[in-house]
Amino acid sequence: MISNALFLAALIATTSAWSADKSGAHHDHAAHSHGQGQVELVVQGDMVQLDLEIPMESLLGHEHLPKTPAQKKAMAELQAGAVQSDYFVSLPAAAACQLQSAQAQSDMFLGKKSEHSDLDIQLQYKCGKPAALQQLEFTVFKKHPRLGSLKVDMLTPKGQGSITVKPKGPVIRW
Repeated sequence: MISNALFLAALIATTSAWSADKSGAHHDHAAHSHGQGQVELVVQGDMVQLDLEIPMESLLGHEHLPKTPAQKKAMAELQAGAVQSDYFVSLPAAAACQLQSAQAQSDMFLGKKSEHSDLDIQLQYKCGKPAALQQLEFTVFKKHPRLGSLKVDMLTPKGQGSITVKPKGPVIRW
């Protein structure tokens, strides 16, 4: 089992990276690539934290501020959905997980022009039955077919690792 100290170190590092991203500091993530997102996942006891970074082009089909009514509607739907518990991921119902915190940040949400715009999402869950928490499904692929893969760096009760998930295999298990 992962020690509490290791979990806290990973959580602090993840949270620090998220805070730096929100403040406009340099991103430590991989280069911006359309169709590919990055995920940091930490599972410890009854807590699950996910930090996602996905190019807006993969979610909306463009990275410019919305111009047409259809683009404005798609942006509003993404902004509203991004903080919903099952928009990006689904945890097993048997684990009784509840979303504790959800934050979504993008320059486009703020009306700022950017050559390469990403959506940064932070989700935290608390699970009532953590023994049933043995997998996670990335539901975002169903809603956004332009998203081709997510590189997931994870720290779970089984250890740490990295995996790439795709629309045809959106579930990771530990």
